[in-house]
Amino acid sequence: MSELTTLHEAITRIISERMPRVLHVEQFPELDAEVKTPALLYGITDMTLGIDRGEGKTALIGRFQSCILIEADRPKASLQAAILAAQMTTVLKNQFWDLDFVTGPPEQVHAQPEAPTAELEQFVMWSVQWIQPFEVGELAWPWPDESPGSLMFGFNDDTKDQFFPPEELP
Repeated sequence: MSELTTLHEAITRIISERMPRVLHVEQFPELDAEVKTPALLYGITDMTLGIDRGEGKTALIGRFQSCILIEADRPKASLQAAILAAQMTTVLKNQFWDLDFVTGPPEQVHAQPEAPTAELEQFVMWSVQWIQPFEVGELAWPWPDESPGSLMFGFNDDTKDQFFPPEELP
């Protein structure tokens, strides 16, 4: 399974857990899919190279966009959508999605109302966008493995012959 699949599945799981009033959380929804509302639909929209840590993996910065949908005929639908957008920004705070290949928390988190398209005019919409650094690929160790040895201590610029193993510490 790819890191992108794993990342999207983790995002879906955590949003669903932390925002239980959202009835439908889905990544890359099909255009003709039936959606229960309130809904939060999201996905990665673009990627750029990130800061390489020199471990063989490819560092990426992904831009994610989510769309919150509330039926427009609900009482205070605009306020409800804004509240869910605020909750989403809270979920994003310091979020690594419990994944070791996510290398930093979300940045440039931005939420705003959106004008619905003709197909979605029955909804009040808010979008929440963020960027997130992560890595893909395999860890590579470019140096040859060294044979096991003993840890040795030395103090005050001791010469090599004055180093000693930790067992000899007083």
